Amino acid sequence: MKHVVAIWGVNCRSEEELAAFVELEYTEDGDVTPSEFMSGTGLSWIDEDFMEVHLLPDGESREAFVQYLKQDYASDPDRFAPQVPDSLGESIAPYSSVIVLYGNDSRYGSINEVLFSLAESGSEVGQQPVALIAKIVYETEER
Repeated sequence: MKHVVAIWGVNCRSEEELAAFVELEYTEDGDVTPSEFMSGTGLSWIDEDFMEVHLLPDGESREAFVQYLKQDYASDPDRFAPQVPDSLGESIAPYSSVIVLYGNDSRYGSINEVLFSLAESGSEVGQQPVALIAKIVYETEER
C-alpha cells in the first residue's frame, strides 16, 4: 500500500491561533466553509481525522518533532523514517507551527488521496500563509 505524508509550515504563534487556522466552519444549512489552511493549500476536502498540528516555538521542539516523525509517527517506521528528508529540521525552522496530513491508497478505500498529486511548490518562505515543506511517499505491504 502506498502512503503519503504532507508537512506544511505556518506561522501561528499559539495553540489557539493554530486551532483556528485549521478549523472548519459550518453554515446554518450544514455547508462547510473551508479553513484558512484549506484555502491556503488549495485543498477542497480533507479527512481531518488524519491531520496533526504541532506548535514548534523553538529549536528544541523542532528537533523533538523530527525525532517523533522518524521514530513514532508511522505504523512502519523502518519504511517511513528513511524517507524523511535529512534537511527537514532546517526546512521547518522558519515556521512556528507545522500541519501534518496523512493519506494512503488502500484497496479498502483511499484516505486523503489528493495528497499524492501535490507538487512541492518551493514557495518563498514568508510569501504564503502556508507552505508545503515536504511530501513523503512510502510503501508498505497491505495486510
